[in-house]
Amino acid sequence: MIPADLHSIISFLAIFIAGEFIVVGGSFTGYVINMLIQVKTYSVSMASAIVVDLLACNVSQFRRRPGFDRICCMIIFLALQQFCIAQGTEFRGVIRNEINSKPVPEANIRISGTNAGTSTDKNGSFSLSITRLPSTIIISCIGYENCGYTIREFSGNPVELHIRPVIYNLKEVEVSSAKHEVIYQDRSYSVLDYELMDDNLLLIVFRNAIKRSELLLLTRSGDTLSLTDPPSLPPDMLYLDFLSNVHYYSKAALTWQCYYNKENRRLGFLDPIPADSLERHVKPFLFRISNRLYFQEKIADGFGTKLGYYSRGKGKCYIKTCLNEKKISEYFDDQNFYLGWNSSTGAFNAVDSGQIGSPSEFDFSISVTEGGSYGKNEIRAHRFEFYNMIFPLIKMSGDSLAFFNFGSDLIEILDRDGKTARTVPINFHHEVSVKSRSDKINSLETSGWRWGTKIIADGSDQDIYTIFIKNGMVKISKINLLTGKPDAGTVLPFPFPEKIRIYKGEAYFLCKESGYQENWKLVKCRL
Repeated sequence: MIPADLHSIISFLAIFIAGEFIVVGGSFTGYVINMLIQVKTYSVSMASAIVVDLLACNVSQFRRRPGFDRICCMIIFLALQQFCIAQGTEFRGVIRNEINSKPVPEANIRISGTNAGTSTDKNGSFSLSITRLPSTIIISCIGYENCGYTIREFSGNPVELHIRPVIYNLKEVEVSSAKHEVIYQDRSYSVLDYELMDDNLLLIVFRNAIKRSELLLLTRSGDTLSLTDPPSLPPDMLYLDFLSNVHYYSKAALTWQCYYNKENRRLGFLDPIPADSLERHVKPFLFRISNRLYFQEKIADGFGTKLGYYSRGKGKCYIKTCLNEKKISEYFDDQNFYLGWNSSTGAFNAVDSGQIGSPSEFDFSISVTEGGSYGKNEIRAHRFEFYNMIFPLIKMSGDSLAFFNFGSDLIEILDRDGKTARTVPINFHHEVSVKSRSDKINSLETSGWRWGTKIIADGSDQDIYTIFIKNGMVKISKINLLTGKPDAGTVLPFPFPEKIRIYKGEAYFLCKESGYQENWKLVKCRL
């Protein structure tokens, strides 16, 4: 069928020509009506042929007015121009994810105000016929925000269009671009804590108040295995030790080791032990290799660490010592500055002992509330900068260890005795300045993403991940232990996730929708 606007032009043209003729015997009126009926039913090319045929009528039957040929040529030109536009121009391009620039398959592209549209293929590519300019196209896809682009001209080359994943609207769970699944969510119950236990998930859930708590054991797909009352109320938390045993903590500072009896499908508990005893004898250890229990100790008030192990034959053995000398130097520079500043302002209240870790040396300045010039914000900044340094030690496959030495910008691959087998340079923990857009796309530290100071090991296959943070959102990236570089990463679909655990390539975390009264739920996301 002919488009409505083109049909109107051709109809007007035929009527205009009819009006320019003097009809002899009324035969021309019937001729024009017959032509208009055919225009409605024939293709555009046939309609154009009818108009040309109309102009070529035998002049012996009709008499034209002066200047008629010129006017008809102008009208025919306009009709042909509209005809060319109506045939459409191919607009080609690729739809990409705004965060990671990956192609978006199965996205719908529609011309606004019409039913014309298409969809992207598996590579995110599309081709759409546009019949007029300017035109607005609307892009929609499950898991992404709807987006509109106005096309004002054709360049002839494919274009790149970006759409933003839906990751902020918590109520629209089903439209998140991340492959996630809600493991536990209940309008009446909230999740207080959870841990992985024997390839399953143990949760503390409560209704209205934590005094009304229950222990719920689920499969990793969310099926219920057991529901039981805790051994003591109210609960405090769950703790996973280095041997993969889960302990239930109560507010009474007692702990119970939990186990699951598959025969009667019930949760059981060993005899309680004091929480401080568990923390003193179990918490210091990171993992076990053969008959060795590996541990890590802070030294120099957090500026360094010692790695070692316990064994029956040798007792306590240290295998590596690491000091962040750069941070120590920065610390002393700041110390000298504030000592001088406080002295000049009459607020001197510290004596340099010259020994790292001594109380006077670390209390080198006083807060404003105590009459000094070192404000609470500066105190908080120093604690973040100097006291929250981490030296992660991760057990790898076999007997290898991965030690993250951020002070030297290295991952040190160690054997079980602490000897360095190889080193891998890293820089993802630094701020990186990016000059070009292509660099920006390939950089994890740009576009507002900053390193989240966490190293997380997969509890099943020893893959190692780190996180990046942006406006409350968290991106989890796997670290390549050959190159030291993180991959593009996966953005968790909910802001401000809590207690992230990774197991068999899936990230588990707690989250809740906005609002003080909303309940916490347990979600997993495929990485």
